Amino acid sequence: MKTNKYILVFLVLVLFSVGCMSTNFARISSNEYPQRSDSVVIPISSGGSDSVYERIGVVFVFGKDTLTEKIINKSMRDQAVKVGADAIIYARYKDIETDRYFESFGSAFVDFDWAKKQGTGNWLMKGRPVGAGLVISYKASQKK
Repeated sequence: MKTNKYILVFLVLVLFSVGCMSTNFARISSNEYPQRSDSVVIPISSGGSDSVYERIGVVFVFGKDTLTEKIINKSMRDQAVKVGADAIIYARYKDIETDRYFESFGSAFVDFDWAKKQGTGNWLMKGRPVGAGLVISYKASQKK
C-alpha cells in the first residue's frame, strides 16, 4: 500500500510540472514539410550541424525551472514532428536570454519578439523560456 502511495504522489508531481508548460513554434522557412510519424527519432543537439540543412523555425518551451531536460526535449520533439523536421540543433535549457538567444546562429538570427509575434501555439507562456532550439530539415542529398 505504501508503494502505491509513493507512485501516486510521483504521478501527481509529474502531471503538475507538465501542466505548467507551454510550447510555441515560430516558422522561418516558407517551405512546408509533411508531418512526421510519432515514431520517428528527432535528434536534439546543443551544437550545430555539419550537414546542409534548411532552418524550418524555432521552438520555445515555457515553464518552471523544475521541468527536466527530458520533459523539455519531449515537448520540443512533439513540435518538430508536427512541422516535418529532421533534427533540432542549438538546443538550450533553463537560463535562456531571450533577447540574445539566436545571436549564436549567425545567419539564423531570430529576434525573440519577432518569434513571439509570428509563433503558433500556446503563448500564455506559463513561466519563462526553459528550452529552445532551431528546428531543421536536411537537404535532400543529406537525407538517409
